[in-house]
Amino acid sequence: MANNPPELVAINEELGDNFDDLINRCEAYKQVLLKRKHDIAEKINSQVVGPNSNMVKTLSKVQEERLAIVSLRKEVEQLKSKYAGFKKETESIRTVFQKLIEDLKYKCNRMTYFKCLQCITSRSNKMRTDLMSKRETEAVKSYTILCELSLAMSGAPSKHLVSYITRVINYWHSILETFYSEDFEITLKQMNWPFTMSEITDNGKLNNFKQQFQRLANMLIKVQLPKNDYSEFNEQLQTAQLLEHYSHVPLPIVMLLVPFRKRFFYHFTGKKQTNKPDKPEWFLSRVLSWIRDYRTFVVDWLGPVYTENGKSAVDSQHDFIIGLLQFVVIKLDSDLSHFQLEDVVFSHIVDETLAFEHELRKVYSYPHDYPSVTEVLTQAQIFFKWINMERKYAHIKMDEIIQNKEQWKILVYDSQYCMTVCADSFLTLLNTMSDRYSILRQPRHKLQFLKLQTDLLEEFRQNIIDVDIASNEHLSEILCTLHYISYTLYNWGTNMHFLSLLNYKCELENEVRSRSESEFTEALETADTVFDDSIRLYNLGIDNLLNCLTENIMTKVKYISKQYKRDRWHIMDSLIDENKYSITDSGWMMYETFTENLNTLNKSLPTSLFNKCWPILATKMSTFLFNDVLLANMFNRGGAQHFLCDVRYKLLPIFSKYTAKPSIYIERLLEACRVLNFEPNFKPVILKRNEVSEILLRRIEHGNALELG
Repeated sequence: MANNPPELVAINEELGDNFDDLINRCEAYKQVLLKRKHDIAEKINSQVVGPNSNMVKTLSKVQEERLAIVSLRKEVEQLKSKYAGFKKETESIRTVFQKLIEDLKYKCNRMTYFKCLQCITSRSNKMRTDLMSKRETEAVKSYTILCELSLAMSGAPSKHLVSYITRVINYWHSILETFYSEDFEITLKQMNWPFTMSEITDNGKLNNFKQQFQRLANMLIKVQLPKNDYSEFNEQLQTAQLLEHYSHVPLPIVMLLVPFRKRFFYHFTGKKQTNKPDKPEWFLSRVLSWIRDYRTFVVDWLGPVYTENGKSAVDSQHDFIIGLLQFVVIKLDSDLSHFQLEDVVFSHIVDETLAFEHELRKVYSYPHDYPSVTEVLTQAQIFFKWINMERKYAHIKMDEIIQNKEQWKILVYDSQYCMTVCADSFLTLLNTMSDRYSILRQPRHKLQFLKLQTDLLEEFRQNIIDVDIASNEHLSEILCTLHYISYTLYNWGTNMHFLSLLNYKCELENEVRSRSESEFTEALETADTVFDDSIRLYNLGIDNLLNCLTENIMTKVKYISKQYKRDRWHIMDSLIDENKYSITDSGWMMYETFTENLNTLNKSLPTSLFNKCWPILATKMSTFLFNDVLLANMFNRGGAQHFLCDVRYKLLPIFSKYTAKPSIYIERLLEACRVLNFEPNFKPVILKRNEVSEILLRRIEHGNALELG
């Protein structure tokens, strides 16, 4: 009947099981079905055939839309025909107008060309006249106009005209620069530049030259070459590709730096005693002292000139620093290239360079997006050597940390973590490395250092978890070390340095996915920190150590529990009053050993770790008592009562210190004890039917049968 179609079931229900008068009832039911059919047909016809039916309205609307579309297509065809006729009629006129427009465009271009040429010639002649008449300001204005015109024409197709104006500008730039440079040099000599600190403080003497200094500096800035010409003109100054970011320094700064350049390369190149490759701090500290001593003067004297030319006064200080950094870049590039095979010298140069960059940014507020001396370190061959040196020294330091006799000494004990000497030293190593490479400008270089850090984290984890970890006497300290490192990595991952690296890393991964035409997924939705993989591995190590630690405790408990497991549970006296119950004699030492070890763990582990540890111990203890005691012995009524009371009044209070509901951690054991005691109307929830049957077989006497249904 279950497989019959619903129509047959309905007919059977209608006719029933009575065969009396079955034919008449079938006829009557047939009429009922025919009436239903008629009603349904009428309803369908009213919706489809009638004048007010929905189908008729829909068909009518469709027909109207179809006619509208046909009409619209006819109109389109008519318009296309008219357009074709109009195009044919006006073709000759359009040809004439097109020729006129092209001719007009050609003449306009020629007119513009000749106007530009006339402007260049007239301005050049005017500059010559102004200079002869000593109208220097007017000459500089004309030069500025030519520079603006050159910038406007930089993308023009008239290559000869662009080349011509470039040559004219270079010609006048050379003349004007020479003219003002000579006067500026005379002024600097009169000021006794570069003067000593005592002369800087003697404002009265220097202020006599201030107006002349600023006037000439202003003129020198105005006669700078346009940006599109400057790099070409000063190509000979770019001794290396590294200097391309340093080349566009204003002429007044360049001239101020001339004596510093001479002093720098005199003292720190060649066979001078001051030029020692293993003493890079000598030339770096000298540059820093120049910045310290002269930055105030540069801002005070050149700041107003910069402001007049649309820049900030502090830009003068930054340009002065950039000019000095040119010397440093040339020197570092030379030294690092020559001493790549000498690890000690190379490493010392890198250290001092990073310290120099840190001080430059921290003390002198040098902007992060300005040219940096670290660009020398990030050249391919230098960077490869640098990161390998970092790896080498990190491994040496890691070996020292692990071999330290006091590596497992506790430095800080807190409810959240427990810090050992080993963990503190290793994290200090990683943190120092982060400080060193954080000043690099390119994220891809930082990511390579981040990869080195994650590699070191994994190597460190494997080194402190040796093969014989289960018998290691410092198991708790190793556990605390892994936990503290994992805790610290998560906190590190939330600072801006590592968050920016996470963002860049995800962008790279998404770019790789898009290139490989794979499905695009947003990695930021799943990644929390750049240390996710390391934290996961450390947490796995923590779980393994927790398991070893609890196994060690259970090994001690099992050794003490031999007598308890073999106690005479089958012949014990029944308990008359549970209030007068005392723990089974054979189990006293076992429960005390368990309690002492648990208390020791509570004192040696931070709260967060201990809260993960004691539930594992509770589960292991419950499983041990269930398998090795309950299922391994036969129980009479008294033995079952004693075992239940041991669990209720000794085991549960041990865990009640750490939770308000300790019973949920040994619920399976408690259910087994209640089954063993034949508690009436008790139905187990966790235990399976076969386990209940096995427990019932542990009783050697029959009491009230347990209701299994």
